[in-house]
Amino acid sequence: MHPQDPSHQAPVPIWRPKPDAVEAETSEDLTISGLKQRIVDLEQTVSDYEVLLKELPDMFERKFQQRLEPLLERYRLLARAQQLLDSKAAELIDESPDSEQSPSLFRWRSDQRRSRQQPDVDAAA
Repeated sequence: MHPQDPSHQAPVPIWRPKPDAVEAETSEDLTISGLKQRIVDLEQTVSDYEVLLKELPDMFERKFQQRLEPLLERYRLLARAQQLLDSKAAELIDESPDSEQSPSLFRWRSDQRRSRQQPDVDAAA
Protein backbone atom coordinates (compact mmCIF):
# COMPACT_ATOMS: atom_id res chain seq x y z
CA MET A 1 0.00 0.00 0.00
CA HIS A 2 1.17 3.32 -0.95
CA PRO A 3 1.06 6.03 1.74
CA GLN A 4 -0.67 8.35 -0.63
CA ASP A 5 -3.30 5.94 -1.80
CA PRO A 6 -6.59 7.90 -2.06
CA SER A 7 -8.70 4.90 -0.99
CA HIS A 8 -6.76 4.50 2.26
CA GLN A 9 -8.72 5.20 5.42
CA ALA A 10 -7.25 5.31 8.89
CA PRO A 11 -8.83 3.07 11.52
CA VAL A 12 -11.13 4.68 14.04
CA PRO A 13 -9.16 5.56 17.16
CA ILE A 14 -9.88 3.41 20.17
CA TRP A 15 -10.36 6.34 22.54
CA ARG A 16 -13.31 7.65 20.49
CA PRO A 17 -16.44 5.50 20.34
CA LYS A 18 -18.26 4.94 17.09
CA PRO A 19 -20.82 7.63 16.26
CA ASP A 20 -23.67 5.09 16.24
CA ALA A 21 -22.68 3.92 19.72
CA VAL A 22 -22.68 7.52 21.00
CA GLU A 23 -26.20 8.06 19.69
CA ALA A 24 -27.37 4.77 21.22
CA GLU A 25 -25.86 5.66 24.60
CA THR A 26 -27.44 9.11 24.49
CA SER A 27 -30.92 7.72 23.81
CA GLU A 28 -30.41 5.10 26.53
CA ASP A 29 -29.25 7.81 28.92
CA LEU A 30 -32.35 9.86 28.11
CA THR A 31 -34.56 6.83 28.72
CA ILE A 32 -32.82 6.05 32.00
CA SER A 33 -32.97 9.65 33.20
CA GLY A 34 -36.67 9.78 32.24
CA LEU A 35 -37.34 6.61 34.21
CA LYS A 36 -35.37 7.93 37.18
CA GLN A 37 -37.42 11.13 37.11
CA ARG A 38 -40.61 9.06 36.94
CA ILE A 39 -39.44 7.08 40.00
CA VAL A 40 -38.80 10.33 41.90
CA ASP A 41 -42.27 11.63 40.96
CA LEU A 42 -43.94 8.39 42.05
CA GLU A 43 -42.04 8.34 45.34
CA GLN A 44 -43.24 11.90 46.00
CA THR A 45 -46.82 10.87 45.23
CA VAL A 46 -46.54 7.92 47.62
CA SER A 47 -45.18 10.13 50.40
CA ASP A 48 -48.05 12.60 49.83
CA TYR A 49 -50.54 9.72 50.14
CA GLU A 50 -48.84 8.51 53.32
CA VAL A 51 -49.23 11.99 54.86
CA LEU A 52 -52.92 11.99 53.92
CA LEU A 53 -53.37 8.53 55.43
CA LYS A 54 -51.88 9.74 58.69
CA GLU A 55 -54.34 12.65 58.76
CA LEU A 56 -57.34 10.47 57.88
CA PRO A 57 -58.31 9.33 61.43
CA ASP A 58 -58.32 12.93 62.68
CA MET A 59 -60.44 13.99 59.70
CA PHE A 60 -62.96 11.23 60.41
CA GLU A 61 -63.05 12.20 64.11
CA ARG A 62 -63.73 15.85 63.30
CA LYS A 63 -66.45 14.94 60.80
CA PHE A 64 -68.04 12.55 63.31
CA GLN A 65 -68.05 15.25 65.99
CA GLN A 66 -69.60 17.74 63.58
CA ARG A 67 -72.43 15.35 62.81
CA LEU A 68 -72.83 14.21 66.42
CA GLU A 69 -73.04 17.66 68.00
CA PRO A 70 -76.54 18.57 66.69
CA LEU A 71 -77.85 15.18 67.81
CA LEU A 72 -76.39 15.62 71.29
CA GLU A 73 -77.85 19.11 71.55
CA ARG A 74 -81.27 17.80 70.52
CA TYR A 75 -80.98 15.02 73.11
CA ARG A 76 -80.07 17.55 75.84
CA LEU A 77 -83.04 19.72 74.94
CA LEU A 78 -85.42 16.77 74.96
CA ALA A 79 -84.06 15.52 78.30
CA ARG A 80 -84.42 18.99 79.80
CA ALA A 81 -87.97 19.33 78.44
CA GLN A 82 -88.83 15.92 79.89
CA GLN A 83 -87.48 16.96 83.28
CA LEU A 84 -89.52 20.15 83.20
CA LEU A 85 -92.66 18.27 82.22
CA ASP A 86 -92.15 15.69 84.96
CA SER A 87 -91.56 18.34 87.60
CA LYS A 88 -94.60 20.40 86.50
CA ALA A 89 -96.81 17.30 86.49
CA ALA A 90 -95.61 16.41 90.00
CA GLU A 91 -96.29 19.97 91.19
CA LEU A 92 -99.80 19.87 89.72
CA ILE A 93 -100.53 16.56 91.39
CA ASP A 94 -99.15 17.74 94.74
CA GLU A 95 -101.26 20.91 94.58
CA SER A 96 -104.56 19.01 94.30
CA PRO A 97 -107.20 20.45 96.63
CA ASP A 98 -108.22 16.99 97.86
CA SER A 99 -106.40 15.96 100.95
CA GLU A 100 -107.49 12.44 100.17
CA GLN A 101 -106.10 10.96 96.96
CA SER A 102 -108.24 8.96 94.63
CA PRO A 103 -107.23 5.33 93.91
CA SER A 104 -106.74 6.04 90.20
CA LEU A 105 -104.29 8.85 91.01
CA PHE A 106 -102.43 6.54 93.37
CA ARG A 107 -102.16 3.90 90.61
CA TRP A 108 -100.98 6.52 88.12
CA ARG A 109 -98.21 7.68 90.49
CA SER A 110 -97.06 4.14 91.19
CA ASP A 111 -97.02 3.39 87.44
CA GLN A 112 -94.90 6.48 86.87
CA ARG A 113 -92.44 5.44 89.57
CA ARG A 114 -92.18 1.91 88.20
CA SER A 115 -91.56 3.13 84.65
CA ARG A 116 -88.68 5.31 85.91
CA GLN A 117 -87.12 2.46 87.86
CA GLN A 118 -87.36 -0.24 85.20
CA PRO A 119 -85.29 0.11 82.03
CA ASP A 120 -87.13 -0.09 78.73
CA VAL A 121 -87.49 -3.64 77.51
CA ASP A 122 -87.09 -4.33 73.82
CA ALA A 123 -90.37 -5.48 72.30
CA ALA A 124 -88.55 -8.11 70.23
CA ALA A 125 -87.14 -9.82 73.29
